[in-house]
Amino acid sequence: MDLERLQALLPHKVFNRRVRKAAIRRVRKDLILHGKSEHDLSKDELEYLVADAETDVKSDLQKAGLLGALALLGLGGL
Repeated sequence: MDLERLQALLPHKVFNRRVRKAAIRRVRKDLILHGKSEHDLSKDELEYLVADAETDVKSDLQKAGLLGALALLGLGGL
């Protein structure tokens, strides 16, 4: 089996790819809400917005994981 194909399926790469897709969706939604287009911004500006959104998505996932763990322990109401 080809090692390159196997590396594409590593968990951290799949996770990063899904986080990036979620961040891109978030940036597109924000641009629509502000009445702008992707073409109005430079490539560097878009990359900055996507990187910032990736940080937000990862933070949201961490919070959701923590809340899920607390709910399993019965501490969600505190």
